[in-house]
Amino acid sequence: MRIRIILFIFFISFLTHVKAQSDSTKFTDNLFVSVTYGNGILMAHRASLKALINDYTYYTTIEIGTATYGKRPWESLFKYPMLGVGIYRGANGNNNLFGHTTALYGFVSSPYHNEKQVSFGYKFGGGMAYVEKPFDIDQNIYNIVIGSHLNVYIHLAFDLKLKLFNDKVFINTGLGFTHQSNGKIQTPNLGFNILDLHFTAAYFLGKQSKKIYKAFPQRKKHTFVGVITGGAKEYNEPNLGKFFAGSIILDYEYSVMKKSSWGAGLDFFYDGIIHDKYKTEQNSRALMHAGRFGAHLGYVFNYNKVGFIVQLGSYINPYYNDISILYSRIGIRAKVSKHLIANITMKTHYAKADIVEFGLAYYFSL
Repeated sequence: MRIRIILFIFFISFLTHVKAQSDSTKFTDNLFVSVTYGNGILMAHRASLKALINDYTYYTTIEIGTATYGKRPWESLFKYPMLGVGIYRGANGNNNLFGHTTALYGFVSSPYHNEKQVSFGYKFGGGMAYVEKPFDIDQNIYNIVIGSHLNVYIHLAFDLKLKLFNDKVFINTGLGFTHQSNGKIQTPNLGFNILDLHFTAAYFLGKQSKKIYKAFPQRKKHTFVGVITGGAKEYNEPNLGKFFAGSIILDYEYSVMKKSSWGAGLDFFYDGIIHDKYKTEQNSRALMHAGRFGAHLGYVFNYNKVGFIVQLGSYINPYYNDISILYSRIGIRAKVSKHLIANITMKTHYAKADIVEFGLAYYFSL
């Protein structure tokens, strides 16, 4: 479900932009197709992974997208990004053990520095991945990386772009990072982390609209957010069942720029696995021990109506401390109405996934 929501956000943004152009341009105007080939390495972020990697990684993507031209104020604020959808097919460093991954995703590509012919920028994509050979207690016990067929797919790239033939064609080259995991909904879940060097060739199907500028209004300085989340997780050992975990989050955000905000907040966590452990030990205070309080600092990068958040926090005097007193949270919050936000975030301990938090938030700004 979490992957479909991520893909839905990007896909709706893409279709909305294309529809908005239909009154004055042809459907093919500003539309492009691209092909990318990448080659890289599976990063052994755990010592146990080193012995399992026996080959380089490689992948191919096919994408279709549209180039924005300033019809909405946020487009010029982000220097006229490209939006689209794509399909990914790649190998993960050991074909016999891990197989291949096929992913469907949405993406946004924005320049940092944009000259007429050459630009340098970043690209972010997210969606749903299908891993061919996950862990299986009977048939694939040595895959200690991925425990499920369905996983989150996330890709980040930094590219140098060159425009050719009157801007009809552009080529990219750069470094990319790909992550595939299920957020501990099903163990094992070390995840694939792939670093790559890639090359892209793209072609515009129609003419490109002349870029226009619309000023983006200043954001309100103070935003207050209340979030309720829930999700499922497993023990580190597979096949012991799934347990509910949830959180209540209270955030304050201070806008420092039109694109970003700094913030701080409080958390309350409930963990069904901790509850189960203490019930097994016949501890009469099992429910109390399953709850933990925390405080965090955070940063929000606001991209139109979607906020990409990064938070680092610490538990406050926890009775149960399974991995670390520190935790982190990354993910997105998308505004769906004047005061309502859809939340998809991943809570981790030292880059190890703890829970994917699905939730709704109420917010207001002053």
